[in-house]
Amino acid sequence: MNKININNFDFLRVVFAATVALAHLIELSEVEIFQPYKRFFNTRLAIDGFFVISGFLIAKSYEHSKSLKDYILKRVKRIVPAYFFVILFCAFFFCFISTQSISTYFLNSQFWTYLLANLTFQNYLQPCLPGVFQDNLLCAVNGALWTIKIEEAFYLLLPLFYLITKSKKSNIHILSIVVYLLSIVYYNYFVSADMYRIAKQLPGALAFFTTGIILYRHFDFFIKWKHHIILPCLLLFVLEQYAFNTQIFKPAVYGFMVFYFAYNFKFLNHFGKYGDLTYGIYIYHFPLIQVFVHLGFFKSYNPLLIAAILIVIIVVISALSWHFLELAYLSESRKERQRKLLLGE
Repeated sequence: MNKININNFDFLRVVFAATVALAHLIELSEVEIFQPYKRFFNTRLAIDGFFVISGFLIAKSYEHSKSLKDYILKRVKRIVPAYFFVILFCAFFFCFISTQSISTYFLNSQFWTYLLANLTFQNYLQPCLPGVFQDNLLCAVNGALWTIKIEEAFYLLLPLFYLITKSKKSNIHILSIVVYLLSIVYYNYFVSADMYRIAKQLPGALAFFTTGIILYRHFDFFIKWKHHIILPCLLLFVLEQYAFNTQIFKPAVYGFMVFYFAYNFKFLNHFGKYGDLTYGIYIYHFPLIQVFVHLGFFKSYNPLLIAAILIVIIVVISALSWHFLELAYLSESRKERQRKLLLGE
């Protein structure tokens, strides 16, 4: 197996997905005893980590694809089946927990707007279903899905990135720097204008994607010098994240920190041999938490017990999704890699 494929990305992605899920559990449940622990689950860092890994792995996927069509089909097959399933399942089955009658629910324009907006990855246009979760902290059915449209947009931008830099290898470095700087300017401008929701969208996230691409394209260099680079990166990260609260070097240094962890700690190399639960944890946790809150479980029973049961359900549903839905659409090469991991080859 190629050295580039022996990594801890599966472990890191599960950690990032679990971080987002636990942060949402604490926030949405509104359980008082959970609130002090929210600071330990930084969703922003988790999502940024996802973007770095995505840049790395998608660049790899693109370069190993037979054609642009092959690349796009692989991306669609990986993202769309489970995504469409969770959207359609929630839309049609949440009629049973809606405050509206079933007939009124399906005739409500909000239902059809929800379907159209969410099936086209524009979740922000209509995050709620008629009469659903009206008494919860948020009425949003699945507030975690806002990052999926950013991922999809990046998948479409990546071939353009390669096309622009195809003629000269040096153009890759120039374009990478330009995109990185423009992303930084965009992010910091909207943050300074107190418009964080706009700042975190695609242009602001591109610096992390670009970092992932650079790490992949210069894999041998970064592997060779990783132990020398990591300490300056840690220092810059701490200064920007906790002292200056800026985002200039953060995408690059945090990206390298993710890369460094991924290519050390060999005992975690085969973490994903029984399946990749990351995507399932990410897309299913929010509506499941909302249902538990709506049914009043956190108020009626021991919240620690309910949280534990909920976490187990999220993991089980994610595993079922992987084995019976997501795995069916993977490429043969990905299935073969999964088989080798399972057999320890």
